[in-house]
Amino acid sequence: MTAERKKIIQYALGLDINDVHTYAGYKGDLIVKITSKDKETALIIRKFAISLDVEEVVVKINPATQEYEVYCITADENVYHLKEDDEHESRDHKDYVEDSWTKSALD
Repeated sequence: MTAERKKIIQYALGLDINDVHTYAGYKGDLIVKITSKDKETALIIRKFAISLDVEEVVVKINPATQEYEVYCITADENVYHLKEDDEHESRDHKDYVEDSWTKSALD
């Protein structure tokens, strides 16, 4: 497990969360999914993950469970990547005003 993923999980365990789930995603991405009923907790986790220069951080609300879902996505360096390099050109979250907030977890 990468150091960033470990830090995110350790940090989240001290907060008001409902669940932590890790899995491998599309094309070799490693995903940490953290759920919480508390919006502020989701924002705190998002801010912490961005400070670690995580490749992508997305927050969604699941209308079925009314939980905030924080997805922290990092690349697995041990997996052959099929993604194009130009797809990852601008992933510096420090330049973003805010990340993705959607009304549906199904978007």
